This record gives sequence, structure tokens and C-alpha cells, in this order.
Amino acid sequence: MKRLEILKNHLTFSQLTQRELDYYNHINNNNNNNNNNNNSNNYNNNIINEYEYAKIKIIEYKNGCKRIILNRIEALNSLSIEMLRFLYNKLKEFNEDDRCKFVIIQSNSMKSFCAGGDIKEFVQCSQSPSGINPFIKLQYHVDHLIHTFSKPILSFVNGITMGGGVGLSFHCNYIIIGDNVQWAMPENRIGFFPDVGSSYFLSRLGSIGLYLGMVGTRINSNDLINVKLATHYIPNDLKEITIQELCNNDDIEGQNEIDMVLNKYSKSLKADKKSSHLIKFKSIIDKCFNRDFISVMEVINQLKQEIINENNSKDDREWASKTLSILLENCAPTSVFVSFGTIKRALQMSIEEIFQMEVRVATRVGDRLDLSQGAIKALIDKSYKPIFTPSSIYNVNQSFIDSFFLPFNDETLEF
Repeated sequence: MKRLEILKNHLTFSQLTQRELDYYNHINNNNNNNNNNNNSNNYNNNIINEYEYAKIKIIEYKNGCKRIILNRIEALNSLSIEMLRFLYNKLKEFNEDDRCKFVIIQSNSMKSFCAGGDIKEFVQCSQSPSGINPFIKLQYHVDHLIHTFSKPILSFVNGITMGGGVGLSFHCNYIIIGDNVQWAMPENRIGFFPDVGSSYFLSRLGSIGLYLGMVGTRINSNDLINVKLATHYIPNDLKEITIQELCNNDDIEGQNEIDMVLNKYSKSLKADKKSSHLIKFKSIIDKCFNRDFISVMEVINQLKQEIINENNSKDDREWASKTLSILLENCAPTSVFVSFGTIKRALQMSIEEIFQMEVRVATRVGDRLDLSQGAIKALIDKSYKPIFTPSSIYNVNQSFIDSFFLPFNDETLEF
């Protein structure tokens, strides 16, 4: 079977751009002209195994590539317990398999990489006798395995990428983004907090990380390149060509060869005040989410000052007003304090210590009614006004927040 015919088994021609069609036809013609030799472009029968379970497709290639494709398109690839369990088992298997040289994680939809954990299952777990501890520990073990993976692991990120989707992709060695990424950690708005190890990289982004974690602002591909949360930008119409070359290149032994393929297709992405929210508001973000602040109220008070600061531009004053409104009216007050606490603590922690911290905090936050209140708004009624406890950010007790970070009496709950 010619390589073009192999590709046709995985892609309909309606999904291919003209550039991709020309590329595949070029390779097909080369194969026709060189049937009697072992030309390196001839990838006949390069797929050695292909199967799907729990809405996750696995394709294994002769060159040692293991390709993981999220295929729960109808739910924006939100991660169920079944999916997480399968992912953990396969990643553990690939990590221990000498024949595996590298792993690719991607979505089968341009609309969404992964919208996060399955909120319905998450809330159901929170209301069960064991709470969310088993769910979050499984999810964090997947993310920790990716972060510490012994071989190169690549994520191709496009579309909606939030919560658990951030954990699944941004712990990889290579984070390759496309044109239409919508990235956010909006958990504070549903009565939870930014987890999945996100405090590891948010804490290392200074004021930008504190802003993204506390407010849950949605950012785009330009922003991600600007703050170096992504390693490469490859336009959507070059994504499949890049993946196919990675999967079918017999010369790939490790990072050097992977770098060569990615650098071949990656492009520069302009980041300026017009294209990047984080560049446009960088100065005022630095003021209001100062990395040296030691309390949430310092953030709140600084935002109030910037709203009335006549030296600020109109855009900056409007940004400060909107940001303050989100923190006071759209986020669970407890979650705002918890997210501030995790990000500030994480800067001095190892990745293992961060996941340990997040398990403790998530287990306790998940036991509260704030999560079910936030889920009603997220899943049932968008106009619903969650009744968070306490209802005001001014009524949060800091000692109560500090108790979320304490070790468990029951060691089985620990990470």
C-alpha cells in the first residue's frame, strides 16, 4: 500500500488543504518511481498497531512513535475517569517499552484539544463517600507521568485547551500550538481552582501567571508564544504534514531529529499589542498582580487604585474595572484565595511537591458546595448566579484557607 493510501485511511480528502494534497501526491509519485528500491520516503506498512478504547485512539508506528489521539469530540475531549485510567496505563506502558522512542498527544478535532476534566463526573465524585480524591489523584498521576516522562513527548494543541487539557499538554517536552488556541484556567469561576500541576508554570511566570491563575483569562496562540508557554507554532494547515513526517521518519532516534522536523515546519508568530492581550496589558498586570504581593487584598486594592488613576489610559482603566469585577462577582471567593496561595507557594517547590500540595487542596475544595454551585452555572444554566460560601471576598478567613494546605491524617489520601 502506498503511503498516500495509508494516509487516506486516517484522513478524508475534505480535511486536507491544497498544500497537504500536493505534498502527499508528490510523495506518492516518488514512491511510484522508486518501487524497486528502499527509498526513505517509502513508508509502506509503517503502522504496526491501531486501536481505540475509551474515546482514545492509539496508533503505533515502526519508527517507535506512539500516537495518542483524543476522540471524544462530542464533549470537546473532556476527560472521563475511563479515559484517564486508559491514558495512565498506556503512558506507563510506553515509558517502559524500549521500542517506544517518542509519544505524540493530539486531538481528533481542530475545535478542541481538551476542555478539561469531565465536570459531570467530577461533581458526581465530589458527592460520593470517597469524594474527588480518587479522581484528582488519577488525573495528577497522568500529568506527573507526562512531566517526568523518560522519552520525548509532544503535544499538538489547537482550539479549546482548558483545565485538564492544560495538564495533558503543557507538561510535555514539546508544546506545538496552532492558529486557533483558546487557553485558560477558569476553575475559580466554578468553585474550584487551577490545578493539574499548573501552579508549577504559573508561579514561574511572575505577575502574568498570578493573573492567569486568579482571573481565568482566556488567551490565544500569540500570548502563549509571547510568555513561552509554547515551544513551537505550526500553522493549522501544516499540522498533519508535520505529524506524518514525525510518525514515518525512520531516522528519528531522539530530540535532535525531532527538533529538525519541528524546525522545518514551525513559523514565527507575531506578538504585539494588537494580537496579544498579555502584551497590551503587561504594564498594568505587573502593577496589579505584583509578584511581591503577599495577600489577595493587595491585588484587590491595587486594581481599585488603577481604576481611578487618571494617568492610566482608558483601556487600562477599563481592564482594571473588568478584572476587579470578575474577581468580586464571577469567582468563588475561597477559590481566589486558594489559587493565590498555590501559585505563591509553588515557586519554591518541585513538581512532586506541587502535586502533593494540589491533592491536599483539591480534595478539600472539592468537598465544598462551591463546586456544585459552580457546576450548575457551567452545565445547566449559564445565567445562574452561584451561591458561593462565603459570598464575598472580604469575608474569607485566611487561617481557614491555610488549613487546605495541611497534610492529611489519612496517608492514603496523599499523592
